[in-house]
Amino acid sequence: MRKKYIFLIGLSLAILSACSSQESTAEENTEKLIQQLQGEEYQQIEQEYFSEALQEKYPAAELQLSWEANRGTVLDEIKNMEAAAKEEKTTVSGEVIFDDATVTVKTKWNEEEKLESLQIERLYEELTLPGSAVEEEITIEAEEGYPLSGKLTLPDDGEGPFPAVVLVQGSGPSDMDEAIYSYKPFQDIAYGLAENGIAVLRYDKRTFTHGAKMMEDLGPALTVKEETIDDAVEAARLLQADDRIQADQVYIGGHSLGGMLAPRIDEEADTAGMILLAGSPRSLWEIMYDQQLDLIPENLSDKAKERVKEQAEAFKELTESFQDMSAEEAMEYDLSGMSGYYFQEMDQYDVGQIALDSNKPILVLQGEADFQVTMEKDFAAWQSIFENDPQVTLKSYPNLNHIFILSQGENKGSVQEYQIPGHVDEKVITDISDWIIEHKN
Repeated sequence: MRKKYIFLIGLSLAILSACSSQESTAEENTEKLIQQLQGEEYQQIEQEYFSEALQEKYPAAELQLSWEANRGTVLDEIKNMEAAAKEEKTTVSGEVIFDDATVTVKTKWNEEEKLESLQIERLYEELTLPGSAVEEEITIEAEEGYPLSGKLTLPDDGEGPFPAVVLVQGSGPSDMDEAIYSYKPFQDIAYGLAENGIAVLRYDKRTFTHGAKMMEDLGPALTVKEETIDDAVEAARLLQADDRIQADQVYIGGHSLGGMLAPRIDEEADTAGMILLAGSPRSLWEIMYDQQLDLIPENLSDKAKERVKEQAEAFKELTESFQDMSAEEAMEYDLSGMSGYYFQEMDQYDVGQIALDSNKPILVLQGEADFQVTMEKDFAAWQSIFENDPQVTLKSYPNLNHIFILSQGENKGSVQEYQIPGHVDEKVITDISDWIIEHKN
């Protein structure tokens, strides 16, 4: 019995020793990899360290994009390296300290000392209100019983009245910053435009603040009119009546679903024009159908992939049929919390034609790495609608995603990439500012 006990202790020590060696090797390899990143040896890193699977989804060019977007100027030190071995995998995390930034690097090594995962993230830097701007609380209440908290961000130079933008969120409940993971795109835009002499009004979406009450009051009769349009129209009218705002220079800035609805909002609010950020003139159900097919995970079995495709086809067939139903019949269907009537009501409006008929300045912006609203189908549709229209400016941005933030990392092209902290690209904010100022003048 005693010998067996001693043997077990010896076995445990051997396992601990192996784990310690495994962790030490992984730490050394990670530190060496960081030095090679700083030396811009991207191709060598891919060939020397990446597993075949990682090489396929994270090629050297994408690695270069991620590192150069996140690193600081001068490397000071690498610290807080921690390794943990579990079975045949070892994970390592560490901080790369630059003179003007801190970058977290996380690696996962297999038993062959090959990388299965590499994550590069710059620590999120929360924006603060610029010194050249002021901000005040405001309440939007388009319908009694549905007050919404908002913020009006203004230039602080006292030389108004200012042009202004109402920001309108995409689908789903969303706060005034349109926060998703660590992104706050509407805060980024509000601060950036205010620095350039443009006021911005943003507010919590009605379904964010009053979702339960809306379902109780409206149920399956809920449409984008109550969810989004009415509040955006009220916000525009508040700005148009504000002495600090140039009444004839109030614009609707809609993102995603907000961009799809901007023409309908403008039609009611009679604004100066529209800024369509990753919007689309296509039907919502059509975009959702494409997303179901485009985002099928590669690691699914063939049988599972076929099942997803069948579900997508069934979804398409059903949503197309809503136009042949009465409103009451369409309300009988529930698709991920939206009734069939929600889709039916939207399809009664040709937003592309409404935008074209508005005869107003329109700025259409699109991230070329957007996998939710795409260059090939959605931006191309706008290009076709606005062909040769001198009042419309269309612009796309390489490597920017649906939120107009750099698309990067090993999970590029999936919602997981949104977990990497970032801010709306400064070029996008500059282009919006320049376009508004050009029309103001």
